[in-house]
Amino acid sequence: MARWWPVSLRASAALAAGLACAGVFALGGLAMRAAVHDGRLDAAEGTTRVQLGRVADAYRAGTRTPPADGGLAGDAMFEVVADSGEVVVRSANLARLDPRRAALPPAPAGAPPDWTTRTTDTLRPGQHPDWREYREYTVLGTVVDGVPSALVEPLGRAAATPFTDLAGTEDGRRHRLTLYLFVLPWDAQSAARGVTQVLRTAVPVAVLVVAAVAWLATGRALRPVEAIRREMAEIGEHDLARRVPVPQSGDEVAGLAATTNATLDRLERSLRRQQQFVADASHELRSPLAGLRAGLEVALLHADRADWPRTASRALADVQRLQDLTSDLLLLAGSEADQVPPVAVDLAEMAREQAAERGVACVADGPAPVRGRPARLDRLLRNLLDNAQRHARSQVTVRVTTEHPAGAGPGEVVVEVLDDGPGIAPEDRERVFERFTRLDDARARDTGGSGLGLAIARGIAQRHGGTLRVEDGDGARLVARLPLLTDHAPAASPPA
Repeated sequence: MARWWPVSLRASAALAAGLACAGVFALGGLAMRAAVHDGRLDAAEGTTRVQLGRVADAYRAGTRTPPADGGLAGDAMFEVVADSGEVVVRSANLARLDPRRAALPPAPAGAPPDWTTRTTDTLRPGQHPDWREYREYTVLGTVVDGVPSALVEPLGRAAATPFTDLAGTEDGRRHRLTLYLFVLPWDAQSAARGVTQVLRTAVPVAVLVVAAVAWLATGRALRPVEAIRREMAEIGEHDLARRVPVPQSGDEVAGLAATTNATLDRLERSLRRQQQFVADASHELRSPLAGLRAGLEVALLHADRADWPRTASRALADVQRLQDLTSDLLLLAGSEADQVPPVAVDLAEMAREQAAERGVACVADGPAPVRGRPARLDRLLRNLLDNAQRHARSQVTVRVTTEHPAGAGPGEVVVEVLDDGPGIAPEDRERVFERFTRLDDARARDTGGSGLGLAIARGIAQRHGGTLRVEDGDGARLVARLPLLTDHAPAASPPA
């Protein structure tokens, strides 16, 4: 941005509005000035044409007593030229302004009686070059034939009208004269100067008014933004419950405030989840660490009587639990940054392999290709099967099918894991996907899992563009839905 341009949005708006107003008024004023000038000049040309016709009519009448003014205005500039090129008569002011100027040419020989011309002539006197009369003029001309000598002689006169100072006698001779009348621009120039004077006063006032209105309007429009800024500046890491004010205007600023509050809502929920996750992780890690330390301290305290193989076995189990929990935490923390590559995976084949390893039933009608990371999808199935086997009484079933919508669409792969256990109550069907959630609080931790398996499984499903939820069934029925891959041939990938 240029250095002279203000940084303030309010000042920028006022300056931009002022400049735009100045530009519009300047261009409009120039156009209006030109229109007024041209209109007055056209009117002057029309008046001059009428006066030229009156002079021509007076010459054609051939009377020695023409109108006193010759049909002309008092300041008219005219010139009458004979066929010889001599000046018959010219206006006194024209002769005074440029006495050495050459006469305008006569009409061409053989010109018709209605011959007219429109030409230009420039006055270039030797003195007073700054006078307003020294300029280029539009000149209108016509021809008159059969004019008696009494209206022509003497030649070379400088008079107020073409019929002033006549001294000729009627001798029967007839002359052809070319009449020229200058179009005077004084009225047009006067009108243009009047417009200029008005613009010199009106444009600055209009620019100031528009800039002031823009300043006030922008300030009023930015007032809610300033309130939002002040509130945002006061919101800290431990004060995310505060929200910015939402104006009642319903305009873009109100939309900005609503979006800001929605963002603060998400940040607050994210912070609360993070704090809860840290607290739960600390608690989960503390229990095996405390058990490991207590067992080792007791064994060392009674080293001579300790059953060291049994102590080592218990310590190894606690270490294994810590390792599994740490692995789950790392997977849960890193899953949000995973980028799913375009790899085709057959979930039906993967489910059959895992079902065979565990000795559970698997129903798969055919290939079920999806796009995703084989290691993550393998972990999704393992967590669902681990959860089902942990709660089943005697039977676990995994079912993989494909569904195609009635309308146009790629369809989806549906993975169902069912067990004949006690099931999950409707009020707990979302809570089971929260981190470190165990519905059976009386269950021993070494057999109940870490409480992260279903949370990890749902995260993997969502990262692959799918869903995971609990649906109605005789026992627990967890259903994952992933987009069906249709543009690649499925290739079963072994777990990585």
